[in-house]
Amino acid sequence: MTRIIQLGSALLLAIAAASAQAANYAGTTFEIEMIVFERPQGMEQSRETWPTAPRLQYPSRWVDFDTARGGSLFLSPAATRLDNKAAALTRGGDRVLFHKAWRQVLQQKRNSPAILISGGDRAGDQSRLGGSVTLSVSRYLHLSTNLWLSEFAAAGADSGIPLPRRPVATTEEPLDLASEAGDFQAAAASAFAAQPQQAVYAQHLVPLQAERRMRSGELHYIDHPAFGILIEVRTVSGSDE
Repeated sequence: MTRIIQLGSALLLAIAAASAQAANYAGTTFEIEMIVFERPQGMEQSRETWPTAPRLQYPSRWVDFDTARGGSLFLSPAATRLDNKAAALTRGGDRVLFHKAWRQVLQQKRNSPAILISGGDRAGDQSRLGGSVTLSVSRYLHLSTNLWLSEFAAAGADSGIPLPRRPVATTEEPLDLASEAGDFQAAAASAFAAQPQQAVYAQHLVPLQAERRMRSGELHYIDHPAFGILIEVRTVSGSDE
């Protein structure tokens, strides 16, 4: 019985420590670097799993790499450190569609904006790679992906899979996304809307919707027959902020 009590106490202490660590994580600045790459012949290899009516949608709460808050960028640019990984992918025949590094203050998921992602060839206002990712913290670092890779329909086509319009700002004012608690202001959502754009259709499309728990300082790989993700989240020392 004593042994059971000791084990139970140790478990409670571990849970408390993890909760405390999560509380410390929220509001902390991290450096994120992400590579999204396309596999050669990936669309053809995914032919059997092409969804005929995928549900594609941009989130209502989002930022991009131009979003300002308080006179500075919400996602601060950072130097890339995974250039050797990107070069290795290219040498292996893969095509890098997106590669950026940035600094971001991470919050719990309910307070975390989605980050708009795009890359690759374009048709009109659409990119071959579209969608968003969301980074947040709880007991661990978390990544949620809502990405898709399109094979565009022929130019001028008016049928196929309609691609959702990427949201754009309708105001030149910097967006105040969050209060100290990380709550979005109601006015922020109404400040953004889709501008009128010519509809673009995809002949085929592959979504990549995944949830991944991560640890800082580790390189994580999300695989898919058509395209994949390399992502690393790094802690930022006090002297670096």
